[in-house]
Amino acid sequence: MISAKGTLMDNPYSWTKYVNLLAIEAPVGVGYSYCSSQMEGKLCQNTDRYTASTSRAALVDFFHNKFPEFATNDFYITGESYAGVYIPTLTKEILDHTDINIKGIAVGDPCTDNEAQADSMDSLWYSHKYGLVDDEVYDLLWNKCDVRLPNLMTRGGVHHVIHELNQELKEIPDLTTRRSRAHELYRREIFNGNIEKVQDSDECTLAYRKFIMSSSNGLSQSWKDLYIDDYSLFAPVSSLEDDQMAAYMSRADVRKALHVDSAPTNSFSWPYPSVGFDYLKEYNACNWQDTIILEGVSMVDIYKEIVPKLERCWIYNGDTDPCVSYEGTRLAVKQIQIDELDGGSYRPWFYNQTAASLDLLAEKSALFGPNLVAQDMGAQFGGEVTDYHDGLKFVTFHGSGHMVPQFRPQAALHFLRKFVSGEDLSPLLPLNDTIVSFDDKAFQTAANAWTETAMQRPFVEEDITKEEDRDVVTISDS
Repeated sequence: MISAKGTLMDNPYSWTKYVNLLAIEAPVGVGYSYCSSQMEGKLCQNTDRYTASTSRAALVDFFHNKFPEFATNDFYITGESYAGVYIPTLTKEILDHTDINIKGIAVGDPCTDNEAQADSMDSLWYSHKYGLVDDEVYDLLWNKCDVRLPNLMTRGGVHHVIHELNQELKEIPDLTTRRSRAHELYRREIFNGNIEKVQDSDECTLAYRKFIMSSSNGLSQSWKDLYIDDYSLFAPVSSLEDDQMAAYMSRADVRKALHVDSAPTNSFSWPYPSVGFDYLKEYNACNWQDTIILEGVSMVDIYKEIVPKLERCWIYNGDTDPCVSYEGTRLAVKQIQIDELDGGSYRPWFYNQTAASLDLLAEKSALFGPNLVAQDMGAQFGGEVTDYHDGLKFVTFHGSGHMVPQFRPQAALHFLRKFVSGEDLSPLLPLNDTIVSFDDKAFQTAANAWTETAMQRPFVEEDITKEEDRDVVTISDS
């Protein structure tokens, strides 16, 4: 991983301790990947369904032609954010059209369903939840002024928004006019049709401006002076790690070592193609386009198809993610309409927070593992888990932002080991009828015993950093 100085360093919580890791660059045109159009300086044309089919083709080539020795290994797919669309749709492609030995998927902080995630991906709603806006100001804006401020992730992320704006801007030849129009378009995206509502009265204008002043510019994902990290509420604010990673991955010697030095991607624009790319979102997930091609079809519908065909599907979310807050993801999982296990209801899980070395703490970037400490802390609260039939789980990561392996690396490695082994994160609770039948004293005794069990082996590992034999292949879809 990238150190605080922009060099490579060992990651003691690397997922390669348990799995063979394959990274898929999606959609075509990001990272070092490219399409034939880029050879001519043109855009790659991508859609949700095309991205799924091209990733499926790449995996078939990987297992059948390039590395057939891995074909019999158990295969899992993991990813986060807009991979909430990439992973379910790719999994359906694999199940429908290949013999790849796919066992399960783990999907984090995911774009899943517009309606289920509408409030929890609203900057005003989220700011009030975490005390960044006064109660009276929130009540006035939300209920009287009817203001809604969905964050940029609801439109597929800041880079999808920039692409959409560029589609119009590139047709304006005059630079001054283009800049003026860019400002107008960006305000339109940020306000999401709320300009008239905010300007309708002095009362609404004042409330909105107070909100902006108290909430890091409305939890902006692009403001140059942001003071709350746009991916993790309690992480330090810095773009240094991203800048250093881009610089490292763009180096000629790194490209040569990775055998991608002949790729037509611009060395100074990684991970985005210098010519840009065209992406059409088709599903009802992180998609607020005026016309949705597959209207009414979200990832909830895809999950209903694929979950019964997999051994396990774990959908997880950091519980302090300003982009994709866990409440909407939790609601979307419930809408898959798979029955909850008796005893599998919302309950805590734990992991062993072992000491990080002083060398690691000094060398790592500030945004990697902000909760790492130099002492052994023993079993610590990892988050909550709900178990459903057909191997479906919903999992939260306590204190984590958008990228769980980055912000909670120890808990994430513990999670991965449980996921690929099929072991439970936490013991089931007593059956519902049993809980009701307890008197108060018996209930407290049972609750104490259950918690103590959940904080011990086999649910909490002694040392998650010990490497094991790897007989599985996992891809991270980015």
